[in-house]
Amino acid sequence: MNKRYARSVFSCALALIMAFSILPAGAFAVTQDEIDTLKSQRDEISAQRREKQAVVDELASQHATVLEQKLAMDQRNMYTLQQIQLNSEEIALYDEMIADKAEELAEAKRLEAEQLEKYRARVRAMEENGNYGFLSLVLKTNNLGELLTVMDDVGEIMESDRELEDQYIAARENTEAVKAEYEATKADMEARQAELRAEQAELEKDIEEATLLIAGLEEDIENRRAEYEAILAAEDAANAEIAELVAELERQRQEEMANQGGGSGGGSVSGTGSFIWPTASTYITSRFGLRVHPITGETRSHTGLDVGGSYGDTIAAADGGTVTLAGVNGGYGNCVMIDHGNGYITLYGHMSSIAVTKGQAVSQGDAIGYVGSTGLSTGPHLHFEIWSGGGRIDPEQFFTGLTFSPGAGE
Repeated sequence: MNKRYARSVFSCALALIMAFSILPAGAFAVTQDEIDTLKSQRDEISAQRREKQAVVDELASQHATVLEQKLAMDQRNMYTLQQIQLNSEEIALYDEMIADKAEELAEAKRLEAEQLEKYRARVRAMEENGNYGFLSLVLKTNNLGELLTVMDDVGEIMESDRELEDQYIAARENTEAVKAEYEATKADMEARQAELRAEQAELEKDIEEATLLIAGLEEDIENRRAEYEAILAAEDAANAEIAELVAELERQRQEEMANQGGGSGGGSVSGTGSFIWPTASTYITSRFGLRVHPITGETRSHTGLDVGGSYGDTIAAADGGTVTLAGVNGGYGNCVMIDHGNGYITLYGHMSSIAVTKGQAVSQGDAIGYVGSTGLSTGPHLHFEIWSGGGRIDPEQFFTGLTFSPGAGE
């Protein structure tokens, strides 16, 4: 990521974070409308974060696809180079075989020419000496039988010469045929070698393009992740500011109630001071505290308990109180918050649907919604938080009989 781009991203992040931290809780009178306004702004930031996450996910998917394609091309290129090497070795072998046949052919031609010359020399000698002329043979023999015998002998010598010459001719022709076959095979292999080299050159070009594309995607992913981190920091700042304002509002309400002599006010329901477990399932899939987020992959504080469940399971109010939030709440998805009027607030996230409205008084055990997987969620479950003094605390300290079973919906 270039420095100019980084400065722009982090300046934006700083501005967003400061927007939610310039007014300390307790310095002014807090109203629910102000909190709702901040929540609305926070929800806009959450929407931007989800958009950035979607962009990062899409770029990561493209990166994985191109990386896989490049890996396949690398393997094909390696195979092609191996084929070129094997082809080169075979061509070199055929060069040796052709050279051997060329030597054999030269020797065969020499023997053939030598035999032909011997045959011609014998014929010339016979003609020059007259030893084997027909008249000479007649005069030199005593009878017809002897004449025929001599002529047969001469014929056998001539026939033997011709047979030997034919053998040399056949050997030479066979060597020529084998050499021609080797040369044809070598020519085919050289043509295939040219095809392989062209294919390998094309692969090298494609690999280079894929490498550049991968580098570009990686830079783009880094930039988009920086934007995502900036927005995430702003969202965290917003959540922290909202938590402080909620705590301040509760402090003001408690102070007002004390000034009024402890009156409970129009139709509100106060908490009992103890909590009941909000769902039928007692399986905890993710505990309170630091963890690696199952979607973003970041190590962050998990501010509640994730409780495994099935779509549509009833979610009950852990204690009586007043509903202060009933709607979409950033990464919590469909969410309900209940102020129990005794310093405690509970939050229920990722609902499939909500069964209460903001401002409604609920009693302990009342149905307030149903298990779902809205917001940042990997499967149906309830995200359950308990707040005290404006901060989140570990809900598990209030309950017994819970079973830790990680992974099934977070």
